[in-house]
Amino acid sequence: MRALVTDADGPRLASERELPQLGASEALVRIEMAGLSSLDVACATGRIGHAGVIGHELVGVVEKLGERVSKSPLIGRRVVASPDIACGKCDLCRKGLSVHCRDRRVIGLRGHDGSLAERIVVPVRNLFEVPAGIKPEMAVLASAVADAVHVAHLVPVEKMTYVTVLGDGAGAILVAQVLAKRNASVRLVGAREERFGLCERWQIRHRHISEPGLRADQDVVVVCLEPETGPSLSGPDAVRTALGMLRPRGTLVLQGPPVPVEGLDMSLSAHLERVIHDELRVLGARSGRIAEGLEAIASGLVDLAPLITRRARLEDGVAMLRAAASPEQIRTIVDIAA
Repeated sequence: MRALVTDADGPRLASERELPQLGASEALVRIEMAGLSSLDVACATGRIGHAGVIGHELVGVVEKLGERVSKSPLIGRRVVASPDIACGKCDLCRKGLSVHCRDRRVIGLRGHDGSLAERIVVPVRNLFEVPAGIKPEMAVLASAVADAVHVAHLVPVEKMTYVTVLGDGAGAILVAQVLAKRNASVRLVGAREERFGLCERWQIRHRHISEPGLRADQDVVVVCLEPETGPSLSGPDAVRTALGMLRPRGTLVLQGPPVPVEGLDMSLSAHLERVIHDELRVLGARSGRIAEGLEAIASGLVDLAPLITRRARLEDGVAMLRAAASPEQIRTIVDIAA
């Protein structure tokens, strides 16, 4: 099969990669479309320690089932996949915390081949059927939407006076969309003015990072840390800015990627005195429930079409990675079967 892979020699399109072996509890999925995000670009450039097929977002059709799950109703159905693959055996998995599995693998990012290929094998428990009313190119983004909804669960903002989302990547834009439906005071603070038009489209307040003062008046600040995040919006700069915005006993939410990214510093060590002195609440946020992401898309909670800024084909290979890394790109959808 064809697949976009990376290793110590860098990314390349492999035209004759062996089909993945189907495990007893797994499904073989023929991939129709895959997402290409800044996280996948970071993987291809070596900022994430993964060797194998790249890509963590997908929509496809279940072609074959392993012997233990042969009666699954998903055969022949269009599905999306949760990127986090839990072992199901460790103490955290047994306690219902499988998203924090000690031996967790992540599709296309850690220890498991990804979605930029013609086929993938995924545990059946990671698959979710796509409702008939959702277009495949929208379903690809179910994981990203789920992460945004997860933030809304962690910090209810309905009765908050001032809420800021700090960032201007796809994750921050989605978080701002979701939170703004619950609180009209939500604003997005970013570094790339060309993306503010999206906020205007959705009637979300927005400011350039150079404009808002650090007045310590915000009830909640959500920092969306992504590899593509612009100047003053990544690592310690983002944390410092967020803390300068927060009022005493405010809430800081740090939404980060599912795996470590080289050069993306999320350390709080230099700021703990402020956290203690002002009695701030600090929450981490990572992965949401795919089913909730699909539900949000189906209900119209989020508007995804403007986030898809480029379409590509698998045969475009490394060229599509270079294009996806351009500052003007938010999300690339890759047509695998084209």
